[in-house]
Amino acid sequence: MKVNQVSVRQGLTWIGQGLGLVRRSLGPLSMLTLAYLFSLMLLTLIPIIGPAVPLVLVQLLSVGLMEAVRMADQGHSPPLSTLFCGFRRYGNTARNRLIGLGLINASATLLALAAAGSVDDGSLMRIATGSIEASDLESLDETLLWASLIFAALYAPVQMALWFAPVFVAWHKLGVAQSLFFSFFTVWQNRAAFLAFMLGWFAIATAASLILQAIKWLAPNTPLLLSVVLTPLSLLLMTALYASYWPSYRDSVDPSTD
Repeated sequence: MKVNQVSVRQGLTWIGQGLGLVRRSLGPLSMLTLAYLFSLMLLTLIPIIGPAVPLVLVQLLSVGLMEAVRMADQGHSPPLSTLFCGFRRYGNTARNRLIGLGLINASATLLALAAAGSVDDGSLMRIATGSIEASDLESLDETLLWASLIFAALYAPVQMALWFAPVFVAWHKLGVAQSLFFSFFTVWQNRAAFLAFMLGWFAIATAASLILQAIKWLAPNTPLLLSVVLTPLSLLLMTALYASYWPSYRDSVDPSTD
């Protein structure tokens, strides 16, 4: 499998291409994104193990999202069932390997949260698991920032290793260790482009937040208006974010072995 070297500018191009894919296939891709988010939310409702289950199964669902965006890029309209293709389309071996990636993701996430908990007494862990009250968020101090930085530093290498690993398993038939290695290597080799990609999305998220704050300031007593703007805007940006993962793969990896 050949890894391509891309320019820094390409990271921003991926964002534009993701937005373009959403513009061309807004209906199918937004519905798939909504189903993806709803599925992860439902998994958290499983008693006891609920918070960890999405961390495992997200690897299988992410393959479905990537397959759907690839279909959209090829001019096809992906059906909703595409989201679940990671469970069956690529065979039992690939499915088990994807579950293995999910277990690695869950373990790494929990370990990073536990390490961060040494700084903030577990506040970040409670936020991640949804076990903290909204009123308690206001009382959190700067220790939460330090905990977040510790988590990000520990989890970043894992995220690099998992970025392309699911599609390497499903599309390239690689094993768990191989997929993690090649994913990390691919992201590292194009780290400048991926940094531009992340900063670009951070800028877009900041701009969206400022728009919402402006609406709250101009119309403070109209929560319905804020909801009408927030819901479709959030879905649109999430869909474009997931859609932009596909061009990052398409440009970074030689597709000849798909």
